[in-house]
Amino acid sequence: MQIQWGEKFATGHHVVDHQHQALFNAINQFDEALLAGVAPSRVDGMLAFLERYTREHFATEEFLMVRASYEPLPTHKAEHDRLLTRVKFIRELREQDPALVPPEGLAKFLGDWLQDHILTWDLALFEWVKTHPIEG
Repeated sequence: MQIQWGEKFATGHHVVDHQHQALFNAINQFDEALLAGVAPSRVDGMLAFLERYTREHFATEEFLMVRASYEPLPTHKAEHDRLLTRVKFIRELREQDPALVPPEGLAKFLGDWLQDHILTWDLALFEWVKTHPIEG
């Protein structure tokens, strides 16, 4: 399942939009690798990369939330934390035995989550930023 970046996902913040586009691309590459039947170690390496990059991206957003005095920051951050907890759990299960979490569906889960999160949470964040300029 390929996910497509489109203007409806644009937040208007250059760095965040660039990171979102990179996540779209990484998830698509992950999906292509799964369809090609790459080795489990490669699947796990790609999943680890997605987890690291997602952590970096969330840190960027959370920094902006603090700077903009974003009131829903705790709830938005909790959404980030829930995803990271799920991905860590998936990765740890796969480290025990890759058969415990077959890769089918992982790219769909990640793609669906990313699209929903941007449309629900991130666009609301950057609407806030428009009326509450970032301090400093």
